[in-house]
Amino acid sequence: MLVGVRDSGDKPTLDKVVSRISSGYKTVGQMVLEVLRECILTGIFAPGEHLRQEDLAERIGVSRIPVRTALMQLEAEGLVSFLPHRGAVVRTLTVEQVREVYEIRQLLETHALRKSVARMTSARAARLLELGTALDKQHEGGEFVDERIAFYRELYDAQENPTLVKMIEELRGTVGRYLLSLRIEHPVGGHRKLARYAARGDLDAAESHLRDHLDLVCKGIIAVMSEEVEETKTRSQRHKAASG
Repeated sequence: MLVGVRDSGDKPTLDKVVSRISSGYKTVGQMVLEVLRECILTGIFAPGEHLRQEDLAERIGVSRIPVRTALMQLEAEGLVSFLPHRGAVVRTLTVEQVREVYEIRQLLETHALRKSVARMTSARAARLLELGTALDKQHEGGEFVDERIAFYRELYDAQENPTLVKMIEELRGTVGRYLLSLRIEHPVGGHRKLARYAARGDLDAAESHLRDHLDLVCKGIIAVMSEEVEETKTRSQRHKAASG
């Protein structure tokens, strides 16, 4: 697995996101919410970044009201925090919080996997394999996020487990922006392999693959977070030395 900070050229921009999805929503509020959510999940807005309502409203082409409403919804989803005298910022996580999120994800996702595999049908198996193949071919970004959501909803049988899958997606959302703002390369064909295990009812192999995947990603996030902390300390020390 290759871990590092993703080059800025790999990421979309706010303007591109607005252009791509602005015509697909019935209301301005829905559009603004989806634009801001995608910008956070894909790393356009970095953890800790200040989200100025006036600037966002101007760039998206709307008033401040739908921006404010969207930010409040994103706060409820755990993606944004409102800080005194600063306003809205993209929520940051500590290493301990990342570990906790992945511990809970393992519990919930292996449980969802067991329930789903027990009810696997030939139609769902075919759809799951199709989604897994498509996801492995997709580059990270907005479309990757959409296809990942579709894959895991099918894997965990969201139609029969809506509350469970909603909890999983909310947890994934809290760390998803770290994944897409970092350069983390997963094993080739990993999603299709997981889909194949689940489709043929091999629960042990599917669960083992899922646990390994979650462990790998958790360690990758923590490794990069630790590197960033050290880099920040080094820059601070150099600045103090230069000032002295």
